[in-house]
Amino acid sequence: MDRFFASVEGRVARVSGEEFHHLYRVLRHRVGNVVGVFDGEREYVARIVDIDAREGVALLEIVEEVPPLLPPVEVVVAVSPPKGQRLDDLISRLVEIGVKRIVPTICERTVRRPKEKKERWERIVLSAVKQSRRTDVPEVLPPMNLEEVLNRFSDYEGKFAGIIGSTTPIVNVRPERRNIVLIGPEGDFTPEEKEKIYRAGFLGFSLGRIILRVETAAVLSAACLLQRAWATESVS
Repeated sequence: MDRFFASVEGRVARVSGEEFHHLYRVLRHRVGNVVGVFDGEREYVARIVDIDAREGVALLEIVEEVPPLLPPVEVVVAVSPPKGQRLDDLISRLVEIGVKRIVPTICERTVRRPKEKKERWERIVLSAVKQSRRTDVPEVLPPMNLEEVLNRFSDYEGKFAGIIGSTTPIVNVRPERRNIVLIGPEGDFTPEEKEKIYRAGFLGFSLGRIILRVETAAVLSAACLLQRAWATESVS
């Protein structure tokens, strides 16, 4: 079933903007068709009752509410932006596996210092949300420096950093209710940055002896945490 991001009030859902274009112009849905809609918290089956092509709005009647698909724990990934357009692909992959927030993090050895691309990132996020069929809509925060990240997420219960030379395998890390994963640049964090990270209460973890690209390390780390959380939830 096709599904669309919508604003929902009571038993009425409203689809507009690019989502309306996709619903009406691309997929050619018409009045009477039944589709899925979600608002970032809840998931529904809905029937199209009115289409205003001039205004670019479709109104839908909620047929039923269905169980939402939400990640079992919160995972934030603060990652040093990779070169070129690899950041866009990284954002998409992180959203697909269940990450809640993504923070481009500027470290001393960061090669690329991106400007915020709010609208572009929002489109990438929403596309990945729809592909993965999750209900919540993650957020890409504006780029921050390392100290800002350490301060912003200081109260998180799970704080983990991928640091070369660490002895704790990522597969042995137990996720908490709220987690932040910190991934540095390809040259690793500087000794001074590592000291700040450990002082902030982060646990260093290892991804093995093979050297990974930044985006590979970020996706693998977050996936390990989330998969362990999913497994624990299914057992309990």
